[in-house]
Amino acid sequence: MRTKISRRFAGYGLVALLCVASVAVGHRTRKPFSTTAPDFRQRGPADAKILVVEFSDFQCPACRVAEPTVRKMLPLYEGKLRFVFKHFPLRMHEWARAGAVAAECAGRQGQFWPYHDRLYDRQEEWTNEKYDSFLTGYAKEDKLDLAAWNACRADPQTMAVIDADVKDGGDAWVNATPTFFVNGRRFVGFQQLAALGLPFIDKELTK
Repeated sequence: MRTKISRRFAGYGLVALLCVASVAVGHRTRKPFSTTAPDFRQRGPADAKILVVEFSDFQCPACRVAEPTVRKMLPLYEGKLRFVFKHFPLRMHEWARAGAVAAECAGRQGQFWPYHDRLYDRQEEWTNEKYDSFLTGYAKEDKLDLAAWNACRADPQTMAVIDADVKDGGDAWVNATPTFFVNGRRFVGFQQLAALGLPFIDKELTK
């Protein structure tokens, strides 16, 4: 009887060990996510000691709430921090991809950050069925070349750029926005960024 029980527990242990091993192998086979983005989606010196990568969604209310903290980071750590914005439009947000494409195309004309800020500041205005008229209105406010901007929005390559960022987020196990990586350390949402991320930056700068 004892032998039978011992064998049974040994079998359970072997199954558990194989499960752990398979998860470990799966993690090893995942490619590390890319921290790169077009130059117009990066701010701060390239050789900064701190690298902050944000995966964000323009329709995400939590991303909008995080914006005041995000906007204070560069002047707060001027010359010491590099900030990279990555698109991560969530499937449940119907107009997020349209916003991402519009901002990306504004970036091609050197207006990514003003357009980025407007999408968050006026989030409640444009996130509805009339989104296209609002997005076009913002492009006019930024004095963009509308023909070039619209051509960019219709270009499949623009959507491919968004999809590449989403894949990077998947490789990094991003499943909520905003998600920040500070020198590789993950912080999810405004509260973690403010309460844990900023102290982590201070600590990193003392190394």
